Amino acid sequence: MELGPVFFSVAQLLVAVALSAVVAYLSVFLFEQATKGLDEWEELRKGNAAVGVVLGAIALATAWMVRPALGVSLAGQDLGRALPYYALALEAVQVVFALVLAVVMIIFALWLFDRLTGKLDEWAELQRGNLAVAALLAGVILGIALLGAAGIEGLQEAIAPLLF
Repeated sequence: MELGPVFFSVAQLLVAVALSAVVAYLSVFLFEQATKGLDEWEELRKGNAAVGVVLGAIALATAWMVRPALGVSLAGQDLGRALPYYALALEAVQVVFALVLAVVMIIFALWLFDRLTGKLDEWAELQRGNLAVAALLAGVILGIALLGAAGIEGLQEAIAPLLF
């Protein structure tokens, strides 16, 4: 039994675990940069559950949209001994690409949702700790992830052959 595929699978798992923590942090960090009127970290320190619900939804949604990037398949590729290293590097590139797309999609969709619900200032309500608004926004964010994941996966499948 050849151990190469086993070692590659373990390495891929370790990369996925490390990248998941980084993706969760970066998704919240990038979201924070887009919401200038709300200091998310300060609100969390104050125990604002509404902000925690929205940030949790963002971390989950981003992970959902980035997940297809972890499924790098190099079946049929002849890269010799460089195959595992190339696959891990390709996985990292795809994760970064998917992360940027996911965060941009979430920010744009929330911006559009905010414009469509002109009578409601979602960010002020979050700052006041309004859990009803947080639940609504979490639902919007998870809906974006559900639809956006398919789009990101399709885009990555179209781009992947260009990387070989």
